[in-house]
Amino acid sequence: MTTWREHLDGPTALDVAHLDAALGRQLASQELVLALLDPRGHLFQRLEYVGDALLDVAVLRALVLAEPWDEPSLSFVSDEQQALVSDHALGRVAARRGLPDVRTFEASRHRLADRIEAAIGAAWADAGVDAAEQVADRLVVAPGLLHLPRAGAVPDSAPDVRYEDAARLCGHDVRAPGWFGAAAAGGPRRRRLAVVGDAVLEAACSTSQYVDDPLATEAQMSEERRGAMSNAAIAGRAHELGLVPRKEDADDCRSVADEVQALVGAATFDGGFAAGLGVSAAVLGCTYAPGPVDVLA
Repeated sequence: MTTWREHLDGPTALDVAHLDAALGRQLASQELVLALLDPRGHLFQRLEYVGDALLDVAVLRALVLAEPWDEPSLSFVSDEQQALVSDHALGRVAARRGLPDVRTFEASRHRLADRIEAAIGAAWADAGVDAAEQVADRLVVAPGLLHLPRAGAVPDSAPDVRYEDAARLCGHDVRAPGWFGAAAAGGPRRRRLAVVGDAVLEAACSTSQYVDDPLATEAQMSEERRGAMSNAAIAGRAHELGLVPRKEDADDCRSVADEVQALVGAATFDGGFAAGLGVSAAVLGCTYAPGPVDVLA
């Protein structure tokens, strides 16, 4: 079967070949490829918005697994995340991983960083969340964390029926109960799961927005997401779903949101990125969008 790649020639053909090699895959959609080659415009901004959220999940999941579950401080995770996803760091990634030069304008370091995130978003739109995770790992996580261990065992935690039932209520089939026992245990284990869960909730919201509102700009989606991701909004949904009992203390929203984020983190480690997105979609009441999706949705 003839593909659009076979009709390319000259610099465009060379740039597409470089992009394919850098991503480790050929995007099927010509629209996505062209958006990455000329990183500006509506589609590029939307892909960058989604890719930014997906990259955070990939990075945080790897970083959390690099330390003991009972390590009380999250400073290492926070510092390493910033070191990996800053504009400066991602700009270097764009140059070192073989992405083609931007030919249409003088691209700033910030725009080059956006291009890495957009490439991850494009992989999601083209082939789904597993493809996005593979591109994030290839471009950012694997080379950036070569010096760190990457195999984390299930925490040695007693099972907790409440968290397992909450996961099942959100459509997740529990595999390793220890993840949910760690979420219930509180302390460092819950905080570490919650860090990942918070990022997955944001990714679920972002992918849902991409699918549900094709005309929305990055700025509009960001504003909408802030409201959907507030502690009050997450706590309200958790109470409606019966995920956590209602409390009367002043810190109810914060504590409930922390529990829900830990639940999502546990589901993500237990069943993978798509499973975490599914639980997040149930919590937020948004579209479950693991991809692939209509490119111009």
